[in-house]
Amino acid sequence: MMPPFMSNAWAFIAKRPLIKYMLGLPLLLALASCSSLPDITIPESTPAQPTRSHQLPNGVFSQCPPFDPEKTMCTAQYDPVCVKGKTGNLISYRTAGNACSACSTPEAIGYVKGECL
Repeated sequence: MMPPFMSNAWAFIAKRPLIKYMLGLPLLLALASCSSLPDITIPESTPAQPTRSHQLPNGVFSQCPPFDPEKTMCTAQYDPVCVKGKTGNLISYRTAGNACSACSTPEAIGYVKGECL
C-alpha cells in the first residue's frame, strides 16, 4: 500500500498528459542512446616510428648502461639526444627525448646530446 501523498502524486501525473511526456521523454532518450553503440574497429596499421638518421651530431658519445627495465625510471624532461642502436647487424640512429629514454631499450648502444642529423 502506498502512502497517501504518493497516490496523490501519481494521480496528479496521470491527469496531466504533458507531465507524463516530460517525464517519459528523458527516459526514452536515455534508453535509446544505449541501444545502438557504434562498432569500433582498430585500424590495421603500425604505429609511427621516430625518424631515423644515418649519422650522429658532433659531440661526446656517452655509452648506455646495461638495460634493466626494473631499475629504470625516466623523467619527462625534453633534452633531445641522438641514440645509436644496433639490431642484429643493422646500426640505426634516432632522436630520443632525453638520455634516460634513449637508453631504455636493449638495442641502444649510446647517445650524443642533440638531435640526429
